[in-house]
Amino acid sequence: MSTATQRYEFPWRPNYERISALGWAAGTVASAAIWAHATLPTAPFALMTSLGAVMCILRAGQALRQSHRFAQLRNTKALTITRAKLQRILARRLERLRPGRGLARHRDIVWLGRGFNWRAEHAQLAHEVRQAGLESNLKSVRDENDPYKVGAHWIHGLAREKPVEAPLGILSGQTLIVGTTGAGKTRAFETLITQAVLRGEPVIVLDPKGDKDLCETMRRAYEHVGQAGKFVYFHPAHPETSARIDPLHNWNRPTELASRIAAIIASEGSMDPFVAFSWKALNDVVQGLLAIDSRPNLVSLRQYIEGGVETLVAEALRRFLDEHDEGWAEGIRSRLGKVRQRGGETSVIVDYYKERTHGSRPAITPSQALNGLVGSYEHNREHFQKMIATLVPTMSMLTSGDLTGLLSPAPDPDDPRPITNMTKIINAGQGAYVGLDSLADSTVASAIGSILMADLTAVAADRYNYGVSDVGINVYLDEAAEVINQPTIMLLNKGRGGKFCLTIATQTFADFAARLGNEAKARQVLGNTNNLIALRTIDAETQKYVEEQLDEVALTTLSRDYRTSAGVDEPTAFDGAYSESIKSETGALFAASMLGKLPNMHYLARLTGGRIVKGRFPILQ
Repeated sequence: MSTATQRYEFPWRPNYERISALGWAAGTVASAAIWAHATLPTAPFALMTSLGAVMCILRAGQALRQSHRFAQLRNTKALTITRAKLQRILARRLERLRPGRGLARHRDIVWLGRGFNWRAEHAQLAHEVRQAGLESNLKSVRDENDPYKVGAHWIHGLAREKPVEAPLGILSGQTLIVGTTGAGKTRAFETLITQAVLRGEPVIVLDPKGDKDLCETMRRAYEHVGQAGKFVYFHPAHPETSARIDPLHNWNRPTELASRIAAIIASEGSMDPFVAFSWKALNDVVQGLLAIDSRPNLVSLRQYIEGGVETLVAEALRRFLDEHDEGWAEGIRSRLGKVRQRGGETSVIVDYYKERTHGSRPAITPSQALNGLVGSYEHNREHFQKMIATLVPTMSMLTSGDLTGLLSPAPDPDDPRPITNMTKIINAGQGAYVGLDSLADSTVASAIGSILMADLTAVAADRYNYGVSDVGINVYLDEAAEVINQPTIMLLNKGRGGKFCLTIATQTFADFAARLGNEAKARQVLGNTNNLIALRTIDAETQKYVEEQLDEVALTTLSRDYRTSAGVDEPTAFDGAYSESIKSETGALFAASMLGKLPNMHYLARLTGGRIVKGRFPILQ
């Protein structure tokens, strides 16, 4: 037998130590009784009693450890925590790292519940449980009234759990949480969001389904730290209590506004001519609005895109000529007298502008911004409408019904609802909960989420270009596939420079491919997340992807062979043999099939730097 074979011990064997301890206990009691009552020499009995007591204590300790090992496998008690306790956990950790700082700052760690680092020895233990057929005996009782008891709790019982703490800086590497419906994605968000609030950092949550518990958790977190006024609530289904957010408020160059809207138009590729034309049409209108000192918003853009730019062209050119061509009004007076048809005045002004700014020797320098607007005005209207056919539905989604006031707010002293924007929320250290109401209208919800993500990307670019503070900006996207777009991918890829920390959640990786139109773009999303937290997932492709992110390990298997034989000529001649062998094979560090058996709130995480953690999130109370 090899040395490796001699060291091998099957951990899930029967508790032989318990039987041994009971035997030694019985022998000790018998020896003590004889010692006390018999008239025999006492020395042998004293020695046997003492030896029996020592061996009983030794075997009892070993038996308790083996019993505890099995008890851990059957532990189905859910993990709970309060906000106050979570705050104390962060404060104690900070006090150890920075004595004397107390509760002043909570910026050293992120707390991910309780668990342990998953290593090769745990993969071996899990392999042996499944190999020995013990899994069916370890299943928790299925209590329909307690969903937290369902699942393979034995996986978490393979080691003693302790607090899972990671450096806060890992969040800047972006985080992906994947899990099937009801596995605990939203509850995980509650734990992470509450910590961000305790740290005093800006928090922005985009929740397509509008989970009431998540919203209330965030609201109560701000109440807990005495900053209830920093909570901002947006929800299209509750316009009377919703804040108003202008997604076009923040920009450095006018072209950003057209890019922001064009990014959410449905397209068939990066060179889609309809999207390119829509961008030009939007940019021309934006330039015209700025020329007349009017702030662009979604409503005004839709007005001129659908209704035509005639009035905008006339007003913009009047202002330009007033500034650069004194007496121009007298120059066209005679022409205006000859105009009879409606709209003829705009045509006269356009012709005059072109005469004065074009040719070999222009009288005044033309405005390149207004040249584009004039081009849109002169473009064939029928062809123009065909080219913006994909833009019009998008603009309609964002400006219909109550969204007119919610996404294109205008100051009104009689309207108490606050008007805000992403830059204001971030600079003030506020927390914004954005419910999208996707269950009622998934198409409009997707458009709202996409335009707000495009706005956040613009804010990140501004912070990246012009300097940022040290405070991280926490963005949480639940059901992220419903709002993912090219700006979001850019934010995942480059947001770290602007101190953006994104945590996105989805049910399967196929959701990204379905939303973005191809697997390559979906892989972009996955490739830009350095942290992966996998809750229970039953999708085979997602399970395979998670398994591929982990190393392979050598798994040992003990094989037993029993053989018996009887002679044909001599039935009484009986022969038998028994042998054991150990073989090693390569296997997954965490088998993909086990991902489909994780209980609610339990997860397997691959964190920045290659750390693998088996943990569970708490239920925040």
